Amino acid sequence: MMAITSSLVFLEKLNIQLQAHLSDHTLDVHRLTRLVGMSRTDLHRKLSRTVGMSTTEYIRLQRLQRAAELLEERPGWSVYQVAMEVGFDNHSYFSRRFKEAFGKCPVAWRDQSTNRQFTPILNPPLLKP
Repeated sequence: MMAITSSLVFLEKLNIQLQAHLSDHTLDVHRLTRLVGMSRTDLHRKLSRTVGMSTTEYIRLQRLQRAAELLEERPGWSVYQVAMEVGFDNHSYFSRRFKEAFGKCPVAWRDQSTNRQFTPILNPPLLKP
C-alpha cells in the first residue's frame, strides 16, 4: 500500500510540473528533472516502474492528452494553435504523433460527434502491479 501511495504522490507532483510547463516547447527530460529535483536516471526508473514509459514518452503523452481536450474545448482553435499550446512547435510532427496515439488525426478527432474518449491507444495503466 505504501508503494502505491508514494507512486501516486510522485505522479501528482510530476503532473503538476508538467501541466505548469506544458506549453513550453523547450520542456524536455533535462528541464523536467530540474523542475522535480531528481536525476535523469532516477526519474526514468521511477516512471518506468510506475507507468511503464520513458520520461520522453510520458511528456509526449501528457501533451497529447491535453491536446485532445483542447480540440474539444476550443473548436474555434486551429490544430496549429492547439499544437503550440501543448508545446509542439512542428505541426506535422504533432499530427503524426496524435494519430499514432488516438487512431485519428486531430481534425477528425475534433470533428467526431459522439463518444469522445481521451484515452490514447497506447495508454498504460496508471500503476504497474
